[in-house]
Amino acid sequence: MAPAAATIAVLGDDILQEVFILLPTPADLLRAALACQPFLRVARSAAFLRRFRRRHPSTCPVILGCLLYRPSKRRGASAPYLLPADLLRATHRTIEGGDFALSFLPRRGRPDGAGIPCRLLDCRNGSLLLRDGASGELAVADPLTRRWVSLPALPGGRRVGYALVPDDGDSSAFKAVCISRRAGTTELRAFLLSSAELRWDDLGGLAQQPNLAGSRAMQAKRSLYWKLMGGRHMVALNTATMELTVLALPPFLREQSFDVIEKGEDGAGKLWVLTMRGFCIEVWVGEDDGAGGLTWTLLEKSVRFRTAMQAMIGSDPFHHTPQGDVIGVAAGVVFLRSCSCLFSIHLETMKMTRLSMVEDCPSPLIYPYTIAWPLAFLNPTEQGM
Repeated sequence: MAPAAATIAVLGDDILQEVFILLPTPADLLRAALACQPFLRVARSAAFLRRFRRRHPSTCPVILGCLLYRPSKRRGASAPYLLPADLLRATHRTIEGGDFALSFLPRRGRPDGAGIPCRLLDCRNGSLLLRDGASGELAVADPLTRRWVSLPALPGGRRVGYALVPDDGDSSAFKAVCISRRAGTTELRAFLLSSAELRWDDLGGLAQQPNLAGSRAMQAKRSLYWKLMGGRHMVALNTATMELTVLALPPFLREQSFDVIEKGEDGAGKLWVLTMRGFCIEVWVGEDDGAGGLTWTLLEKSVRFRTAMQAMIGSDPFHHTPQGDVIGVAAGVVFLRSCSCLFSIHLETMKMTRLSMVEDCPSPLIYPYTIAWPLAFLNPTEQGM
């Protein structure tokens, strides 16, 4: 009988990857990876991890909570604050090990350490895209590892939108995107920077476009989306093809807050969005209509959460309670805001949790905070790419 190691070697990495991709949860992959060196080698492949994460978008990131800025009476003195999403002891240990006040960042020109005048522009897989309020300098920082990297100055133009795109295989790699408007024009231009080169590349522009609607970037399946003023359209940037386009929004989304979400590996030419209407969570899918637009179909609709919200807020059931505005969706959890209360709803169980009773932080400055999975000790490599 052939030794087990020899049998595994005969299978080869390609076959093992096809077996591992069918594992139902990240925990199952972790257990398989620790069984032997050949399994670990396959699970460490950055190419395989990208594929696995795209297949399991709701379970691979680990949700820690909401990162938000609370207003401060002292100009420039506010710093990010992490509101935990649950009461698990492991979550709190992870949070306690981080520096979410960003005190590890250099305070140029502020020897007294008074405040951290930076603005949070985006937050993905534990990394923050920040802009210094005094100098305008951009940086990407990780509060858990206390690592940060300064980004070079952007080309000319007024910056109107930003995004941070994490790498699905290597948690230290990223791309940063900036949308700018040239002075005196109606053209929007996109610039992209890779952490491997730290250089801004011009991706082209779109003429005769209104400004972005002040909302942060949404992203799914390596594409970015920004809603435009007026709510009738949004700008889309495919970071794989570098194609910049404009998509028309259906009437029911023009006045609603929503987020784009991922649905497994398939779905070329499809776009999924999640919103709340009539206190119900709705998932819609837009499919290519063959004429450059999308045909929209209601895919899922939840029970009504009005009574649960009223009970958690403590409002009179006979008085009007605003339905939840969608802040964002991450790791299978949707974050909502009604009045000044923050809520989370687990999309698999539809369990609602009140995270905070009173938050006066503007919704665009509230970000779901996740950390990448699998864990860093798997040490993803580019082997097999």
